[in-house]
Amino acid sequence: MNYKEAKDYLVIAQFDKCEDFFKENDYQLEYGYCKMLKGDVNEARKIFTPIRDRDMRADWAYLFIQFMNNYIQFMPSYLQIRNFLEIDIALLLKAGLSQAVENVINACDIFYEINQESYKFISRVMLNYDYPSIAKIFMDRGVQKCYNDPELHFLYGNYHLKNNNKILAKHEFEVSLEVLPDYYPAKMMLEKL
Repeated sequence: MNYKEAKDYLVIAQFDKCEDFFKENDYQLEYGYCKMLKGDVNEARKIFTPIRDRDMRADWAYLFIQFMNNYIQFMPSYLQIRNFLEIDIALLLKAGLSQAVENVINACDIFYEINQESYKFISRVMLNYDYPSIAKIFMDRGVQKCYNDPELHFLYGNYHLKNNNKILAKHEFEVSLEVLPDYYPAKMMLEKL
């Protein structure tokens, strides 16, 4: 097995096929993620601790465990939320850690205080993983705080498409283009409708 194959197994939550590879080849970040996504957060925290200073992703993962466990002591950075929140919620969903997902998304207001796009990130991942009613909660919050975000309106359009409402979807794609006239994803969706 090579690194790419092992990482592919990690991404699809087949930890038994990649965990030993990461451990034996000293890929501490990935090994820690295997432990974290298997629910062994104490072991994951031990793995992440010595590499936190040199690896922003390991520092994020260490902090993310707090949110998974609903015990928050230290805050992540703007860039950590921007780069990793959506990805790691998706990984939790794939791993079947529904309580951890609930704890993380319940911290949305904390994430928002650090990065105002957080509601959008949560909306997008929940919509992409077929939780449209949860996605809508965060889209609503996002639009209340920042109406002029073309991507939020684009997400609303996709939400309406999932609910077979082409009229509302078209309206949201049009609003997206009113906010940002050259927003390519909205243009493409309008062409398809």
